[in-house]
Amino acid sequence: MNVAAEMLKLGVRLAGAAAEAQIELSKTALEDCNKFCKFDTGELCASSYKASNLLLGKLVWRTNYARHAYYLGEADRSKNPLASRLWAHKAAAVFGDKWLEITRRRFLQRAVFGFRKEEIK
Repeated sequence: MNVAAEMLKLGVRLAGAAAEAQIELSKTALEDCNKFCKFDTGELCASSYKASNLLLGKLVWRTNYARHAYYLGEADRSKNPLASRLWAHKAAAVFGDKWLEITRRRFLQRAVFGFRKEEIK
């Protein structure tokens, strides 16, 4: 048995598991954050799918008014009854435990058991 080769395989497996867990966490968090995102024309929420980097866990809402909408002004709840300022913070407070569990489960499935999501029933 070549210990160096086995360690390399383990490192690759763990890195792959971490990347898969990060992407799943980012997708889930983005969806949950957008539940509280201010909504008028839909441009603000739509920008998050284009501007975010899921692998790096970087969620971004990129419009000319995104920063203002996030920090200032009251949310018009006529189109989204859950809309609020600081929508990502609100989502983290509401869904944070779910996000932690999703990440833990996904990482362990891949890193420890070697399963992909599609293989788990």
